[in-house]
Amino acid sequence: MLAPYVPGAPNPWFAKHKYHGIPVNRNITPIRECKLHHCVGPAATVEKAIGVPILTPEHLWGTFQAEAEHILMVNGSLEGNDRERNKRINAAYAKLWLADHRFQWAGLAAFASKQVGCGLLHSAETIEKNRSQREFLQRSIASAMPGFEAAVGMQAATEAGAAYMVKKLGFGNAHLFLDIYPLHRFFMERGWKEFSAYLDKRHSEKHSVHWAVNRNKLRFGTPFVEIRDAFDLIEQGNLADSVEKLAQHEQVNILQKIMYDDEVLRKLLAMNQYAWATRFPSGAYEEIQLTLSAQCQAKTGFTSWFSRDKGAKLWLAAERMLFVNQAARQFNQLLNSPERPRVEESIRAIAAGGGIK
Repeated sequence: MLAPYVPGAPNPWFAKHKYHGIPVNRNITPIRECKLHHCVGPAATVEKAIGVPILTPEHLWGTFQAEAEHILMVNGSLEGNDRERNKRINAAYAKLWLADHRFQWAGLAAFASKQVGCGLLHSAETIEKNRSQREFLQRSIASAMPGFEAAVGMQAATEAGAAYMVKKLGFGNAHLFLDIYPLHRFFMERGWKEFSAYLDKRHSEKHSVHWAVNRNKLRFGTPFVEIRDAFDLIEQGNLADSVEKLAQHEQVNILQKIMYDDEVLRKLLAMNQYAWATRFPSGAYEEIQLTLSAQCQAKTGFTSWFSRDKGAKLWLAAERMLFVNQAARQFNQLLNSPERPRVEESIRAIAAGGGIK
């Protein structure tokens, strides 16, 4: 097992941070390089002063937020391109774990985010399949037959539902990353003492951030108690419990508010659950699973499943957390078993941009 990440030391996954070694509330530019300014002194006298930029906690948080946004930027934009962005998110989580194996949540998140990518792929294939079938029906002689409009309407509704699912999956995937990746990077570079001392400074409005969530639903950078508890557990070496704390944060504090409270998404998830549980003939459903491999296909001993009960509700946090914690326990068991090299091989493949096929 690799040693914990050492800030400033050579590392294949992360470059040396620009403010490495500079204490908080100290100047980030040598005095000799700072500019001299004129200012108004006592009694309206003209004085000279040196403008010295200081490394504040807010500025420091901003550097890690900018790093996260840079990862998500595709062709200069933070919108659209959900599948490409998903690959980058998967790789970033994988690199966090490869750099520091204490970040067990990040290792699991690489697989969970990969599974989101599988969902995006499935939805894209569903859209294309139904569009092709709808266009074929519209061109065929079937357009004059009874029931034609209903058949076309069903295909169009399936397309719309899949497109909405793509939108919500991509949105949730990106905004969870924007919340949680900078937390790991701050902890990596600055350690538990500064993380704990300055966590409350993260949500400052002094630095602009990309956060397309309604602030009334979820304010950016809210210092939820689960965050502090989770990283305290990491500092103590209690990795399994730290994963469950961060899972509670991601699922309840973030995703529940920005995804699972959405009524349209709930209806789509209910229809998918029923179709999956009953093996509905259309086959247009997505199996709810988490496979601890770089690929989407289920593998014996490496896959956790959500309940197959047709009335199960993925959008309810209590039911979803049973599934998430089951996957977390399975991941922990695999990491402490002879299968660990296979797990690490998959994480390395994800870090290199592989998987989702």
